[in-house]
Amino acid sequence: MAPTADAVRVVPAAPREPIGPENRAVVFGIRATGRLEGTTVLALEALRAIAARTVLVHPGSLTSDARARLDGLVDHVVETGDDGFSSDAYALAVDEVRRLDAGVAEIVLTGDSWFGPVAELTSVVDRMAGTDADVWDMLPPAPPREAFPEEGFPAIEDRPWFFLAARRRFFDSDAWRQWWSGPTAAPDRERRILAHAERAGFAHARAFDTAHLHAHDPGLFAPEDLLEMGVPFVDRAVLTSYPPFLDRFAVIGQEIAEMMGERGYPLGVLRSSLASSVPPKALNTNLGLLSVLSDEAVEPDAGSTLSIAVVVHVSDVDEIDDILRRLRFLPPGASVFVTTTEGVTAARLERLLEAWAATNDHTYELRVTPQSPGRDMADFFVGCRDVIQSDTYDLLVKVHMRRAPWKTMNRLRYFRRYQLDNLLSSPGYVRNVLALFDREPELGLVFPPMIHIGYATMGRGWAMLQPHAERLAKRLGIRVPLDTVSPLAPYGGMWVGRPAAFRVMMQRRWTFADYDWKHQRRFGHLAHLQERLVSAAAAEAGYTSRTVLNHAHAEIGYTALEYKVDQMFSTTRGWPVEQIRFLHRAGYTGYGGTVALLRMYLRTNHPRVADSFRPFYRLALRGHGVLAAGQRVASRLRSERGEKQREAAS
Repeated sequence: MAPTADAVRVVPAAPREPIGPENRAVVFGIRATGRLEGTTVLALEALRAIAARTVLVHPGSLTSDARARLDGLVDHVVETGDDGFSSDAYALAVDEVRRLDAGVAEIVLTGDSWFGPVAELTSVVDRMAGTDADVWDMLPPAPPREAFPEEGFPAIEDRPWFFLAARRRFFDSDAWRQWWSGPTAAPDRERRILAHAERAGFAHARAFDTAHLHAHDPGLFAPEDLLEMGVPFVDRAVLTSYPPFLDRFAVIGQEIAEMMGERGYPLGVLRSSLASSVPPKALNTNLGLLSVLSDEAVEPDAGSTLSIAVVVHVSDVDEIDDILRRLRFLPPGASVFVTTTEGVTAARLERLLEAWAATNDHTYELRVTPQSPGRDMADFFVGCRDVIQSDTYDLLVKVHMRRAPWKTMNRLRYFRRYQLDNLLSSPGYVRNVLALFDREPELGLVFPPMIHIGYATMGRGWAMLQPHAERLAKRLGIRVPLDTVSPLAPYGGMWVGRPAAFRVMMQRRWTFADYDWKHQRRFGHLAHLQERLVSAAAAEAGYTSRTVLNHAHAEIGYTALEYKVDQMFSTTRGWPVEQIRFLHRAGYTGYGGTVALLRMYLRTNHPRVADSFRPFYRLALRGHGVLAAGQRVASRLRSERGEKQREAAS
């Protein structure tokens, strides 16, 4: 606990010392991310205008690139040996400030817990400089916030402070020294130090009165009101918290971001920074990064200056006419690379492509690639590696027309419609897709949302590949946190993207052999793994991903999804965030057998007992998983053998 008021000497009042930028310093703390976000640079630029000296507190060592970006923004860097941010570093930084400048009269303790400024900061600071307070802050400090560790949003033990300014009478006092020398609860030290200062007799003031908002945590639960009040900062948690939790309190990140943009905050920098630190699917939800596009072009000339390459994998030649028809919707001059794995198929394609090319201004190149379980993904990352790494193209369109004999005709038909309608629906629709890239330089990938009609993808999007994804991400240097249940991914392997968004994925020189079944122990099903990791790889490079739907599929998909969710939640009580937490705590249902139900009961009501049985359950599950994997491999081999026989017969 922090020292009580009885343990410190109450300081008598003294004449107010003039405060201004010339005798003000800022100490800025950074979370442990290993990178310097663009939003942090914007914050430091703004803080530079209100203070003569800025000290950065960073857990661990800064990279040389980060130091170069900080040149001229900060005067000194305090690097701690901690893995994450610790409030204790503020005390070290304050000592450093006072050593560098004995005349400092006010020290602001803040950090990257906010985005801004989104309103005039200097006027707020100047207004507060006229008060007699010994310590002042912007808003009520945030209390400890609810955490969702099983969902990938763990409790934050300590975080950079929002904005607290301490003046000489306070930071020169015994109360200040005793506070930092004694242990205290980490999550709410900003709130506790204010209470400690008031108990010791120091005067406290607040820049914005939020009592009328009736919110115990206005920074999180009343961000729109704060923006209307002229608060210059938006709490980071508004855009980075667990989506169902924000949903519970109707905190709409997309609307808040739009309000920030209306106030002059660069949304491209915001989205790019968030992409590198928030799980992609969570960010897609929080910012509402789904565009429902019209078939009528909003900007008829959009994308006209873009150089476009199209990679088309074909194994089902009978259906190729649909893709060739849709490729005419692209602006003239696209380079089309068609890949296939069979000589007979290639001969048929050559004739079709010659006739097609004579009717439009696109060019084509036909490439025959080795037979591979990786199919279209292997042809993209290996067979067209030169296209991805070329500086010739601004955008890459990846589509395919492959056989899927294990799917019913209805499912296959809907799958193809869903993918192609939402990427290449019509000439006007394609212009609207390209306009997204024109408007958002940080946009790296566009693809349809997770397909959920005819497919049981939802809730199991990782397809048991998450351990492989974590290992591959580590190898590729992807530090973006991965989603826990299902990743944001182009399920089906079709997308439009910038070549630079794939550069992280291309750091490894993939080969066709990497997709062989013998490498399954290392990569799992590599084609599916790459499909599920491309959004995180793009985010590591600072690019966001956006999902797109045309009007027809938005109507079909939303109504079906609403009905299914309504049915799913019909047997659990509470808000969706509470229902989800309960179901996650209960664990996997299996097929509802006796063992599964008993395990769910134990996990829900006797978690310690359940933990003691977990090793035995995992052993049984591993044996079942090996058997199931063997069955899947055998099924896939039979399918490929049948496909080869049909192609040979044709």
